[in-house]
Amino acid sequence: MNAVRAALERFDGTHTAELVGAMDMARADVAGLVALCFDPDVAVAATWLVKALVEQGTDVTLDHVFASLQAQTEWAAQLHILQCVQFAPMAAVAHVDAVRDLMGADKALVRVWALDAFVRIAQCAPKFRKDAKGFVEAALAAKAASLRARARNLKVVCAGW
Repeated sequence: MNAVRAALERFDGTHTAELVGAMDMARADVAGLVALCFDPDVAVAATWLVKALVEQGTDVTLDHVFASLQAQTEWAAQLHILQCVQFAPMAAVAHVDAVRDLMGADKALVRVWALDAFVRIAQCAPKFRKDAKGFVEAALAAKAASLRARARNLKVVCAGW
């Protein structure tokens, strides 16, 4: 995991070559990578790498990643975690309050993915569906075009409930 941590530390926030190069090593110790999501010095890079591995089909225990959401202070780490909800929405149910809180984030992209995550959680946890529908309706009038666009797509999902 030391080599993975070194790659995470070299991540400049933009160029992902170091992270891509560390994927095989991280895949060999997913639990160690997930633990690094709680380290504020490398959380942005660690969550990026977790998201990339999940997108490739690697088995990652996302409930531990979701547990780090409330502690994240960097918007990019929050974004990566929210983008993982689509792969394991049931595991995110326990962290719905953190997701809900991020719907008020400063960054529009974080708000977009928090709304998406909340609706995905509501798909598997019906007790959140009424709130999800309300959040989607409110987002349809949002200033951010990206949020309005996502809300239009999610309105179709909510209509099926």
